[in-house]
Amino acid sequence: MQILHKSQTDIVSKLEQMFKLDEDVIRHLTVVVDKNMLKARAGMKKRRHQRASKNEQADLSNQTDEPRPLVGRTTAIAEKDHDEK
Repeated sequence: MQILHKSQTDIVSKLEQMFKLDEDVIRHLTVVVDKNMLKARAGMKKRRHQRASKNEQADLSNQTDEPRPLVGRTTAIAEKDHDEK
């Protein structure tokens, strides 16, 4: 699990002490991140989102208007409705 939080520096030592005392925490790592790293992380997240949006648009443009066969759950529902009639 990863937790990213913004706090005063004295909180870090308290958190580390709590991690050491908690039996459920096997190991932990505390990393101090400066403002430049946060900006870079936000930029990477934005670029990743833009790439995902482009991929979704490409997938939509590659789809044909031909009807697709019913598969999976849709087929099961259609067969169920058919049996009840």
